[in-house]
Amino acid sequence: MLPLLDSLGDAGPDPAVDWHPRAGLCLDTCHAFAAGHNLAARGGAARLLDALAPVMGRRQGLGGGRLRLIHANDSKDGCGSHRDRHANIGAGQIGTAAFAALLRHPATGGVPFIVETPGPRAAVAADVAALKTLRGKGPLPRTRVAAMR
Repeated sequence: MLPLLDSLGDAGPDPAVDWHPRAGLCLDTCHAFAAGHNLAARGGAARLLDALAPVMGRRQGLGGGRLRLIHANDSKDGCGSHRDRHANIGAGQIGTAAFAALLRHPATGGVPFIVETPGPRAAVAADVAALKTLRGKGPLPRTRVAAMR
């Protein structure tokens, strides 16, 4: 079992990435947004993933690279707020277009998504369904979507 490090925080990539060459990375969409990466802006998801490329390595599908998990959650607070308050997919400040862009980016091909959104089981199921729908728009990489209670 390999450790997964949260790839973003207020200071950027976890410094442990440099000293643990086998550690995988977890991208939390709310953490990235709270740290000032504007996923909601046009091209914001691609800019974030391109900025992380030197840390996570190149990843096409399931080969190579260190991005191993994405915590998919919208944000109740604005970009750069430094507040990690999750919202349901499409009900927060990040919005569905950013999640569609993440699902379409080659760096996330084959990377599982875990839904970390608030609410009862039905709300989480609706978030999983929303991500599946967003994945279905156009030619997207196969991405596993899992619900976390």
